[in-house]
Amino acid sequence: MRKRKSFERQEGIKSGRLVVIAAEGKDTENIYFEEMKASMHASGVHVEVLRRGTNESSPEEVYRQIQGFVSEYDIDEDDQLWAVVDRDKWTEKMLSEVAMKCSQNRFFNFCVSNPCFELWLILHLEDVEHYSEEDWNGLSENKKTSRNGDTWTKKRLRSLMGSYRESKYEAATLLPNIENAIARASKLDIKPDDRWPQTVGTRVYLLVNSILAKDQQ
Repeated sequence: MRKRKSFERQEGIKSGRLVVIAAEGKDTENIYFEEMKASMHASGVHVEVLRRGTNESSPEEVYRQIQGFVSEYDIDEDDQLWAVVDRDKWTEKMLSEVAMKCSQNRFFNFCVSNPCFELWLILHLEDVEHYSEEDWNGLSENKKTSRNGDTWTKKRLRSLMGSYRESKYEAATLLPNIENAIARASKLDIKPDDRWPQTVGTRVYLLVNSILAKDQQ
């Protein structure tokens, strides 16, 4: 059996927690977590954002990414690997299969946003529980609303941020409001024992708490 390598962690935190993130989106999630890695992670936490070489973005492919990392590198007791996926376009069967696989490895965490990761970004800027019925339904359904294919959440972010594209946005402008996002996402998580949010909600706040080491406080 091939010996696994030791992952080279940042100088000064070699014995700290490693948080490995594989995301469904090719850009949006990576932009956010790379900004967190650069400016906000707790001392003693090393964040590693995995890049995907193909356009394949299914929950199964995200799982394969973190599984591949575990196959290649040694994992320490406190390390965590996160599969970050959206609820909106995948069947319950697909999500259930990956959720089950993640539950069988104590290092793996299944992190779903319903309808999508953009909800987490929106929560930095406004409390969706204060939405009108029309806006709440728009968020929940997250349908395409324009000829260019933008969904409701993308259009909302563009309105809130002035400029937003999946592949280009200023994550640094969101991070000062990260505590608001955590509190709002936690409040939305009305059934935390469910494998993923069945209504509007996002478990990204749990991943962010890990990066900030809030889960150890």
